[in-house]
Amino acid sequence: MAHIFIGDYSLYELAAYFYAYAFLGWCAEVVFAAAKTGKFVNRGFLNGPLCPIYGAGVVLLLVCLSPLKKWFSAVFLGAALLCSVLEFLTGFALEKIFHRKWWDYSDRPFNLMGYVCLSMSLLWGAAALAVVYAVQPAIEALVDRIPVSAGYITLGIFAALTAVDLVFTLLQISSLGKKYRQLERVNKVLRAGSDTIGSVLSAATLKGGAAVEKIKESGAYIGLRGRLEEIRYRNAKRRDAVYDKIEKSRLAKAFPSLAPNPERRAKIKRQLRAYEEKAKADETKEDTSKKDKDE
Repeated sequence: MAHIFIGDYSLYELAAYFYAYAFLGWCAEVVFAAAKTGKFVNRGFLNGPLCPIYGAGVVLLLVCLSPLKKWFSAVFLGAALLCSVLEFLTGFALEKIFHRKWWDYSDRPFNLMGYVCLSMSLLWGAAALAVVYAVQPAIEALVDRIPVSAGYITLGIFAALTAVDLVFTLLQISSLGKKYRQLERVNKVLRAGSDTIGSVLSAATLKGGAAVEKIKESGAYIGLRGRLEEIRYRNAKRRDAVYDKIEKSRLAKAFPSLAPNPERRAKIKRQLRAYEEKAKADETKEDTSKKDKDE
């Protein structure tokens, strides 16, 4: 496997990347579900902590898009297209085989049969940029640090566990699952590890969300946001002053092309005006609240 290459990667590397991203994808799904529903949901088709569609998707991206790494836009568009095709085919196949939809985008605009939609395609493109340019170098470094012999053993164990998990998952979903209670017990045992990991991730997500809400309620968040707006206002004011000097300089009059872009100038003016109007409105509110307290 280490000597057989597909594109820039060996089969050994692609197998390692598949499991790494299948696990990370499952973790991301659990965190998203916890943030949305407020509870732990064991996401994915298998019992174990893997979402194979993420692993397969990233492997497909790495093989197909590696030659395009120099161009961000090409990686974005290629990833959006490839991931959408993979998501459509997977969703279509799962529904035809198991007579149920594992995800449904029918309520979103520009969707195709509920399997894919424009917003998710754009999200896949953006996520691919993060994976290709930020996450993948770290994963590659981690895989390179693992001795090849240990890597083969680990991948063999993962492959065996995944095969067992897949078989019992399919049996549980089939008509046999309704007849034999033992299948449900086996799947429960297989799900124990992912339930433990998922519970920890969900608890951390909910704890983080509660901390954010507490910060918002305490008023610290509002103060921080106000401080950031003030910094933006000062920066915009400085840029506006610099542009004024450039426009009034002899050099800009002699060479009009050196003058600041009119659209950029107009945008800065709008930002300054919006901030000043908001500041006046806040002052009026404070004065009104003080008068009400005095009365």
